[in-house]
Amino acid sequence: MVLPLRLLFFPALLLIPVFTSRADYFDDTGYRALAAELGAALPDGTGVSVTQVEFGDPDYLPQAGSGSFAGTGSYLAGKTFTAKSGTSGASGHAFDVGAHFYSLNTNPQAGRASFAPGITSIDVYRVDPAGSSTSWIAQAWLEPGIFSAPLIENGAVQNHSWISPGSSSSAAQDNDSLRRFDFAIRRDGFLAVTGVNNGTSSVPALMASAYNNLAVGLSSGGHSTGGVASWLDGPGRQKPEIVAPLDFTSFSTALVSAAGALLRQSANSQGGNAVLPETLKAILLAGATKEEFPGWSRTPAEPLDPVFGAGELHVGHSWHILAGLQQPPNLTAPRPDRAWSVVTLTAGGTADYLLHLPAGSVGESLSVTAVWNRIINDTGPGSFFAMTVLPLADYQLRLTRVPATGPETLLDESISEDGNVEHLYQRNLRSGTYRLRLSLPSGSGAPAALAWRLAAVPHRPGIALTQAAGTDVLGFTGLLAGQSYLIQSSQDMSVWNPELAFTATGPGFSWISSNSGSRRFYRLAAVE
Repeated sequence: MVLPLRLLFFPALLLIPVFTSRADYFDDTGYRALAAELGAALPDGTGVSVTQVEFGDPDYLPQAGSGSFAGTGSYLAGKTFTAKSGTSGASGHAFDVGAHFYSLNTNPQAGRASFAPGITSIDVYRVDPAGSSTSWIAQAWLEPGIFSAPLIENGAVQNHSWISPGSSSSAAQDNDSLRRFDFAIRRDGFLAVTGVNNGTSSVPALMASAYNNLAVGLSSGGHSTGGVASWLDGPGRQKPEIVAPLDFTSFSTALVSAAGALLRQSANSQGGNAVLPETLKAILLAGATKEEFPGWSRTPAEPLDPVFGAGELHVGHSWHILAGLQQPPNLTAPRPDRAWSVVTLTAGGTADYLLHLPAGSVGESLSVTAVWNRIINDTGPGSFFAMTVLPLADYQLRLTRVPATGPETLLDESISEDGNVEHLYQRNLRSGTYRLRLSLPSGSGAPAALAWRLAAVPHRPGIALTQAAGTDVLGFTGLLAGQSYLIQSSQDMSVWNPELAFTATGPGFSWISSNSGSRRFYRLAAVE
C-alpha cells in the first residue's frame, strides 16, 4: 500500500508504510562471513556522518525532537540527530529506515539490523507535501527553481527512502531537481542512495532517476522497472542498479546506505580517490552477485539486467574489492584479482589492466563495473546559480583474452550509449591472461572509477574410467570450452607420460586409451 500525497507541484509516495524483513539478510549479503573473517577489524561506520531524508506529514524523525538531540532506546542510544526541517514527533517509517541504516542492533533475528552501528551523527530532513521552506526539496537543501545552489552536504551518505513519480507536465521541474541533485553529489562527494517504488509501477522520477546516485530495488524483483521516464534527461537508462534482500524498498535502500557507510569508513583510511562516490558505487556494483537470479542477463548495449541491475548487494565482496587498493593501469604485470582504479581519459584514450588465471584454476566469475558522473557546472557562481549540463562522457569496457602468441580474442564488451555505468560479467573463464580495457572513443571525460572482482577456484573436471573389450575408456566432464588439456598416464604414479593433448570444445570429452592388459593410472592437466 502507498499513500498518495502532495509535494510541491507533484505527488510523493512513501516507499513502504509498515515494517517487515527477512531474517537471513546478513548471510545473503556476505556480511556475517565478513564479520567472521575480520573480527574486531570489521568496519561499522564509525566516524561516518550520514543524512536521512524522509517524507513527513508532519512527522519525519526516528524519534521526537528538535535541533540536535540524543537518541535513546536499545536501537538509537548514542546517536545524535539533527532535525534539519524543524521540530517533529516520531515517525514509524523513519525509525524503521534508520534502524536498518545505523541501528545498534546487529542481529537480524531481532529485526531492523544494520551493518553500520558505529554511525553516530545523523542529519534528518523531511520532504514536505505542503512545499514549505523546511522541506529538503525546497529551501532546506535542494532549492529548486531559484537562483541558489543546493546547500552543502556534510554527510558521506545520503539516504532517500521516499519517491515521487513526477509527471510529464512537470518535466522542467523534475529535471531541475535531478540536475541539482547530480550537481551536489559531485560537488560534495557523497554517496546518494535512492529507492525505487514497491510493486510494478514505472521508475519514479525523484530521486531515483538521477545519474550520479545509486538506485535500489528488491531481490524479489517486486519493484519499479522499465527505465527512466521519457520526459527526463537520459530516458530509458536502467534503474535500479542494485537490489537487496529485504521485503520493501525503503529498507533495502537503507541497507545499501549502511553498506556504503561501512565501505566509506575503510575508504577514509585510504583517502584520495577511495572516498569518491563514483568509486564506492562502482565497488558496490562490482561486488553484487547474480547467482540468486537464474534469469539475470545483460547485453553489450544494456549492461544491467532490466530487473535486478548489477545483482544483489554483497558487502563482503565489495569490501575485498576496496581492500585491494587503487591499481594503476598496467600492461606488464597482472593486477590483483579484486581491486579498483580511477582514471580520467581524453578522446581516444585507453586504460588497460591485465588479470591472470594460473593453470589449474578457473575464473568462476568475473564482475567488472565502470562508473562516472554526469558533470553539471555552476556558470554563475556566487549569488546567481545557473547550471550548465556538459555532454555525458561515453566510456566503454572490453574484455579480451591475451594468448601467448597470436592475436587477442574479444570475449565481451559493454558499450551502452545512454548512461554512466558499464558492466561486464563472465563465468567459467579458462586459465590464462586477460585484458580489461576502459576506453573513451571521443569527447572529454569525467574521472571514471573501475572496480573488478575475479573469483578464481581450482579447476577439477570429472573423470570416469570404464573398460570395453579390455581397453580403457576415459570420459571427462566439466571441461572449459577453449581450454587446452593434457591426458597423462603412469604405471606407478611416479613417472607420468603424455597420452593426448586436446582443446575442449564443450564440457565433455571421451578418449579410448591404446593401453590394455596392464595397470594404468590416468590424470588430466589443464595447460596454458
